[in-house]
Amino acid sequence: MTTRPEVLTEFIRVARQHFASDRLPAEGRKIAKEVFARLDDSSDDGQRAGTRYPACEWLDASLVALSGDVRFRDIAMALKAVAPLIGWRRRTSGANGSPGYVEQHANGIICGPGGAESRSDVQLGLTIMLPNTRYPDHSHPPEEAYVLLSPGEFRQGDGEWVDPGLGGGIYNTPNIVHAMRSSASPFLALWCLLV
Repeated sequence: MTTRPEVLTEFIRVARQHFASDRLPAEGRKIAKEVFARLDDSSDDGQRAGTRYPACEWLDASLVALSGDVRFRDIAMALKAVAPLIGWRRRTSGANGSPGYVEQHANGIICGPGGAESRSDVQLGLTIMLPNTRYPDHSHPPEEAYVLLSPGEFRQGDGEWVDPGLGGGIYNTPNIVHAMRSSASPFLALWCLLV
């Protein structure tokens, strides 16, 4: 048993509420429920990913914009408090990404390999992208749920781009090709998956 920092405990509590919203597909709520059930027990292997990438500089402004909406003030405050502990990574390959997307995005690992709580059974994190950025098409075996915290769109397979709206979400089945993109403002979304 490891001792979990209070800011991380609070972030998990608040994120759990946002992933339980009926604005997410039922399958997304189901996977999130299992992720958060596993997070009831802290587990940390001590590994940290410490690199901050250029896109991370947009996080504070995105959180200020998000905190202007009373429905999301709690998650904005919880993310701001846990931000110094986040481990950062980025995708460096993939089809159909916008030019320069490698520098224009970052994935923050909050719970998962290299994150604030580094563990191998779940991942809970966020993606931030600069304005007018398209994340590349990608897929992975774990199913995944997203909660959108800014303007943005998601796409699955060759389907249409979908905007679930602020606080809305999507669910990605195992191995489905998916992508996301920002518009004129930065993109911010939480995601979780079982590993």
